[in-house]
Amino acid sequence: MNAKQFQRYLVRDGGCVHCGESEAIAPHHRANRGMGGSKARSVASNVVVMCSWMNSAMESDARVADMGREYGWKLRSYDNPLLVPVFYESMGVWVLLNDEYGWAEV
Repeated sequence: MNAKQFQRYLVRDGGCVHCGESEAIAPHHRANRGMGGSKARSVASNVVVMCSWMNSAMESDARVADMGREYGWKLRSYDNPLLVPVFYESMGVWVLLNDEYGWAEV
């Protein structure tokens, strides 16, 4: 992912979808790319902006990962990111992401 792509995610999400943080943030693949980093999963509907803390916690703590799945921040490999809503906790809304760096409230 390049800086221009990340900027588009940042504009769409307004910061971390969990807490609204805008400083210590990173792109987070909702469905993991796996070993080798599959480019098929590097689509806008599969990426959200997360604070570094939550991004790490979802990978290291099973309880936080479960919460991430509940909120659509973390998907199983068979989930379609276009069909699984994401909870923008910082804004209190559920949205469906699209692959044009946009979303629609559900």
